[in-house]
Amino acid sequence: MRVDGGGDAAPRAAAAEFADLSDNELLTREAELEQRRVTVRDERQRLFSERRNSKREKSRRGLFLPPLHDDDADSDALPRERPDAALAKSKKRRQQRP
Repeated sequence: MRVDGGGDAAPRAAAAEFADLSDNELLTREAELEQRRVTVRDERQRLFSERRNSKREKSRRGLFLPPLHDDDADSDALPRERPDAALAKSKKRRQQRP
């Protein structure tokens, strides 16, 4: 039982869109749409897989860490060494405060 008082407007509008098609045209249209859906699904899966692989490589390289403000100064350091160097600098600055 519907509480919102709405009718079947959406299904009727969709049915009206295809009402002028013959049976063969409707079946052809449905087959085309199904093929497009499969193509889109396959492309989505390919993109998802490629994105997952790039994230794995990014994680392996330690690139998920946020960039440091003075990143250019330590550009020769490996990405995994940069946070340690920044932490050491930060500790040194805190110790020098009065």
